[in-house]
Amino acid sequence: MAERDEMEREFTRLLDAVKGSHPQFAFDREGRPAAIAAIRGALPQMERELLDAVMEDCECELAATREAMFRLVEGLKK
Repeated sequence: MAERDEMEREFTRLLDAVKGSHPQFAFDREGRPAAIAAIRGALPQMERELLDAVMEDCECELAATREAMFRLVEGLKK
């Protein structure tokens, strides 16, 4: 688990470096919830539910991709 924590810290450092390396990689994780809330508030109920479903799907894909990346790295180290 300690190795996994170290990989997580290194990944975060690398992600921050990539984020700052070029405008195409820039993202605003901190501002995203407020932006999503503003969009949600402007939508009718049915579209809100659709937006929520799409956002949840994207979050699941990102989590699965991140987990697969860590498993790949762990497998390469063995």
